[in-house]
Amino acid sequence: MMFIELFVPEGTLDPERLRRLAERLGTVAELTEGEKIYEGWEQVLGSLFQVVVHEPRVWVVDQHALGADAAPRYMVRFHVPGPWRKAMSGAVVAYATKVISEVEADSGRPYREPVVQVQVMGVTEGSMGVFGKAVGSEGIVEMMSDPYREDLAQGRAARDPLCGVIVPLNDDTVTLEWEGTLHAFCCSDCREEFLRKQRKREEKAPA
Repeated sequence: MMFIELFVPEGTLDPERLRRLAERLGTVAELTEGEKIYEGWEQVLGSLFQVVVHEPRVWVVDQHALGADAAPRYMVRFHVPGPWRKAMSGAVVAYATKVISEVEADSGRPYREPVVQVQVMGVTEGSMGVFGKAVGSEGIVEMMSDPYREDLAQGRAARDPLCGVIVPLNDDTVTLEWEGTLHAFCCSDCREEFLRKQRKREEKAPA
């Protein structure tokens, strides 16, 4: 579940560019660039992604109000489940900046000037909901897992030991054999974090 707010000074972007930018910011596959995203996950997450555009009439920078003829500036605010905020922040900031750079006349401007600001806001567990009930980060994981429950029962999927999501097993699945058990992961970051925790546990184990 992700709620994205895009703020742009009124009149500095034409409606078509603004629409394209909002659509890109809400694209699950782009946000997870470089990692496999399974069709079932994309459908669930896509239904939970919402982007709202704000065009404030007054936007002040360095004590000067921007006019409609000013170069655009951007504020992007991502509302994500609180437990995911720290892990997602780096990728989300890079993603939003990249998407904006591609609609800018000068694609290098967002990397030279502080014209794109991104905030990643962690939503407290239990304070968001869908289907008429509160849903936390674990509930979202279970929603993502729903398309693959039958595969899990038939041995065609496995549950990620770190984040808990059900992962389909195929040639592209991120896996790791650890102490004789094959584990499947939703992404390489989960596999690396699992490895880090296992090695730390071994270091602490009595000789």
